[in-house]
Amino acid sequence: MKKTDQNNRSKLIAQAELIKARMNTTAASVVAYRDGQGDYGDMSEQSQQEWLFVNRNSANTRELTLIENALRRIQEGTYGICSRCDKAISPQRLKAVPWAECCVQCQDQLAGGGTLALA
Repeated sequence: MKKTDQNNRSKLIAQAELIKARMNTTAASVVAYRDGQGDYGDMSEQSQQEWLFVNRNSANTRELTLIENALRRIQEGTYGICSRCDKAISPQRLKAVPWAECCVQCQDQLAGGGTLALA
C-alpha cells in the first residue's frame, strides 16, 4: 500500500468514526427530547427535530457509504484510479474528496445533467 493511500485510509477511518459518533449523539438527543411531556408547540418542535434528524442521518449514511467504498478500493489496490476511464485521480482531488471514485473530467460528465454527484 502506498504511503499516500495509508494517509488517506487514516483520514477516511477518522471521518467515518466522526460520522458514526455524530449519528449516535443526534439520535440520543432526539430520543431524550421525545421523553418529555409537552403541548402542541413542543410536539411541533419535536416533529421538526425528528425531520432534521432523518435528513441529517440520510446524508451521513450516504457519506459513510462513500467512505466505506473508498476504504474497500484502498484494500483492493484500486484507490486513486478513476472507475470510469481508469486514469489516475489527481492527488489534489483525493485531498479534497478522499472518497472520490472518478477523476474531475469524468465527474463533470456525470454531473452534466445539472445534478451534483458526490463521488
